[in-house]
Amino acid sequence: MGWVMVSVTQLQYILAVEKEQNFHRAAKACFVTQPTLSKMIKNLEEDLGVAIFDRSKSPVAPTLVGKSILKQAKQALYDIERIREIVDEQKGEIRGELKVGIIPTIAPYLVPNFLASFRSQYPAVELSIWELTTENCLQALDKEQIDLAILATEENKQNYYQEALYDEAMYLYINEKHPLAKRTRIHIDDLEADQMWLLEEGHCLRDEIIKLCHLRRLEANRPLGLDIKIGNLESLRYLVQENFGYTLLPELSAIRLPAKEKKLLRTFNKPIPFRSVNLTMRRRYLKQASIQALKAEILTNTKKQLKL
Repeated sequence: MGWVMVSVTQLQYILAVEKEQNFHRAAKACFVTQPTLSKMIKNLEEDLGVAIFDRSKSPVAPTLVGKSILKQAKQALYDIERIREIVDEQKGEIRGELKVGIIPTIAPYLVPNFLASFRSQYPAVELSIWELTTENCLQALDKEQIDLAILATEENKQNYYQEALYDEAMYLYINEKHPLAKRTRIHIDDLEADQMWLLEEGHCLRDEIIKLCHLRRLEANRPLGLDIKIGNLESLRYLVQENFGYTLLPELSAIRLPAKEKKLLRTFNKPIPFRSVNLTMRRRYLKQASIQALKAEILTNTKKQLKL
C-alpha cells in the first residue's frame, strides 16, 4: 500500500463516531448529514484497506485495528492543534475556546472574582464554565469535554497533571445557641460528628471535613438524628441557623457572608484546617497560554483576599 492522504475532517469524523457510538449522532455532532459522514469514513477505510468500525454491533464499536487508528487520530489532531497554538503564542495572541469545570463548593465564590477581569483582558477567549462535582469533572476531562478542572483534591499523577492554585482556611459556622459559640477560637478536636452538618456524598468537601475533623461513626451520629442530603453550602448555613450544630465553610465562601452571619463564624486554634485548590488537566493537554492567563487572573483577584 502506498501513501494514503488522510484529511483532518476524516479524523474528526471517526473520533466523533467513537465518542457517540452511532453514525447518526456523530453526524449531528459534526453538523453534517449522515450520508456525508458515512461516505467520508468509508472512503478512508477503502484507502487504508481496513475497517475502522464494526457496523454489525450496536452500539457501533471500533475493530481491533480501528482502536489503534483512533488512538493515532487523537494524537494527530492534538499535534495539529498544538501547531496552531504555537503560531498564536508567537504572535502574542490568546484566543479560542477554554472550557473549565469547577466544583460547587468553589464555583459560586471564585468565579465572580475573576470573570469580569478575564473577559476584559482576553476578549478573544470563549470561556465556558461548568459547575460539576469532582467525579464529573474528572469524567469530563477524560472525555475531553472540558480543558481544565478546578478541584480541591489531589488526583492520580499518572492520569492528571495538577498545579497549585491557592490554599484557603476553613471556618466553623455555628448556631448562636451552641455552647461552643461562646468561644472566639475553636480547636478541631472539640468537634463532634453528631453536631456536624455535612454535604451529601459525592462532594469532596464532605470527605475533606471528615478527614480534617477526625470524625467517626457518621451514619450513627447524624445531627438531630436526621438523614438530610444537602447539595450546597447555602442549605448547610440555613440548617445551622435554624436548628443546631455547626458546619465548616471554606474561606472564600465565608468572606461573602452578610455581616449578621459573619457573627456565627469562629476561627480555629493551630493547626488551622485548610484545603488546597488545584488546576487539574489531563496528562496530555493543550491551551496552555489561555490556562496560564486564567490562572494569573484568579491569583491576582483572589489570593489577596485569603489569609493563608
